[in-house]
This record gives sequence, C-alpha cells and structure tokens, in this order.
Amino acid sequence: MGNFSKWVWGLVIIAVMALLVGWLAPAPIGAKANSTEMGNTVQTALNDGGFGWASVDMSGNVARLQGEAPSEVAKTAAIAVAKDAECGKCADRRWHVVDASALTVEKIIPTQIPYTFRGALGGDGRVVLNGYVGNEDDLGRLQADAKALFADNLSAFNVKIAKGAPQLDWYAVAKAHLSGLAKLKSGEFAITDMDSLLSGEAESADVRASINTLLAGLPDGFNGASKINVENAAPLVIGQLKSEDACQDLFNELKGENKINFAYDKADVDGGASTALLDSMAVAAKQCSSFHVTVGGHTDSNGPAEYNLNLSQQRASAVEAYLIAQGVASANITAIGYGEAQPIASNDTPQGAAKNRRIEFKVTRSR
Repeated sequence: MGNFSKWVWGLVIIAVMALLVGWLAPAPIGAKANSTEMGNTVQTALNDGGFGWASVDMSGNVARLQGEAPSEVAKTAAIAVAKDAECGKCADRRWHVVDASALTVEKIIPTQIPYTFRGALGGDGRVVLNGYVGNEDDLGRLQADAKALFADNLSAFNVKIAKGAPQLDWYAVAKAHLSGLAKLKSGEFAITDMDSLLSGEAESADVRASINTLLAGLPDGFNGASKINVENAAPLVIGQLKSEDACQDLFNELKGENKINFAYDKADVDGGASTALLDSMAVAAKQCSSFHVTVGGHTDSNGPAEYNLNLSQQRASAVEAYLIAQGVASANITAIGYGEAQPIASNDTPQGAAKNRRIEFKVTRSR
C-alpha cells in the first residue's frame, strides 16, 4: 500500500473517531448528550409552564411533543414554550426544532340538561330529528337507523353528542321512538329525560297498537306515553302525559261536541252518555296527574244572575265529586261556577242558550 493510500485511510479513521467523540462525549461536546439535555430542558419548561400533560421524545435535535391538550389555546402555548426552551449546558442554547404533529386536543363533551331527543314527521313525509346521544357509536347507529327508516325523507339530522343522559339505554329509547314515528302518517315525539310523548295520526287501530307495543318495551322506569289518533276511533292515551298542551288536547278531544247533561234546574248528572263521558274524563285526569284540572260550570242568562251563579257552581262541584269518586286526586281538581258571565253564543235563541249551558275543563300546571 502506497504512502498516499495510508494517508487517506488515516483521514477516514480520524473522521470516524471524531464522529464517535462528537456523539458520545459529555456536554457541551457530545451531540447525543446535547439531545438528552435539550429534551430534559424542554420537558422542564413544559412542566413549569403548567403543560405537564405534554411529554417530550427527543430524536437528535427534534423535540417531538405528545399528549392531549385541554384546548387549542393550551396546545399553541405549549408549543411556544417548547420552542423557546434554552439548553444551559448545550453549546447552542436553542438548537432544537419542535414537532407537534402528535399533540392532540381533548374533545370537550358538554353536559345537556334536560336531556332531549325530538322528531317530527310532517304530512309531506319529511322528517326532522333534533337532540342528543352519549357517544360516537350511538350517534352513528342512530343516524343509520334514521336513514333506513326514512331514506330520502330524512331532511334534517341535528343530533349531537352530550353528557347527561339518564342511566338507561338511551339509544334503545331513541330507536323505539324513531320506529314508532315511522309507522305514523304524521306525528312527532318528544323525549325529555325519563319521559316521552309520541303523538300523531295512525292509519288504523292495529298500527296504533303496534306502536304502543314498542313503547311498552322501553326500559324499566321510563315513562313512554302515547296519544295516537285513528279516524273514527275514540282517543286513546297510554302512560302519563307530561305535556300541558297534550293534556288539554285530550280533554278537548274527549269532550268534542258532547255535553254533560243535568236534570232540569238541578245539579244531578243526567243520562248514561254523560256518565260515560265523565268516566273518560276521569281516566284522562289520572293520566295528566302532573297538572291541575279546573272544572268550569256555565249557564245561560235565563233567571237571576245570582241564581245562575249558584247553579253553575253546584253543577261544577257535582262533576268534581264524580271525578274524585273515580280516583282523581282531590288536590288536582277544582270546581268553579261562572254563571252566565262567559257566554260562547247568543242567549237570544234556544240553540245559543243551550251552548252556553256547559261544563268546560281547563288544564294548568298549578292551581
């Protein structure tokens, strides 16, 4: 081997030795030591700055940040602190670069009170859904269910993830109501915490029965009520109604054009039809036990006003007593006689006077 070759190989050996010394030697000489020291410095800066949720993995001069930031603002601040960190024992006090690609932001899930889920099916077949579910899996399953049930008629799916759901299978509750809604010609449902109401128009009594069977299978402790109308069939309510409007509608539908008749000039309920109507009203009042029912008695203007006032009070009280005898809580019902003071028709004709002689039912939240 010539002298020149020996000289070249000598340079190579020296270069390799220099690299090894540069990598393995203690700071401030060694690059490996610098990398370790820089990583420690960055981690200390993060901890001191209140960003202990972030960790540092040094690779050469690259400080890779990992962890889950509580917010975008916190993430940005942590990156800035990492970049500004200075290595006091390093030859170059700020020789590193920061890689924050593995640094994520915690997804904040809000708490919803009350916890709701609502759906509406219009007469045109279009469906709108709004409300909350507890997690991504339930959200995906519920959206798939809605698309399968309503296809292109699903015009809006405004369902979000939130905490606060009741301690039961919320997805099962929501799906049962979606399935019930899909059976109606038109209608809606409203779920609020542990109560719901599904209402609307069904094609037949059999369809109504199938929907009520769905609601009967809801988790224990959940009050799933329904008020589904069928043409030429009597109103039917299942469960406890927690909607003031739904209760008022129920009383109005049950009464319709029917009248509670009394013996002439007396407060005695007259006739089997009147008794049957009051029996239905008693059932309705018990299904609306969260509300107060005012029984209003009214007369025509024939006779002295004071006499009419007393007669209207006696008749309203007779209805109140009948409903209480059928199991309606006395605290939930009040009888008031208005006499001839609130006519709904002219007293100048027999037909008008007959309309003014009436019993009305008013549903309110409190007495």
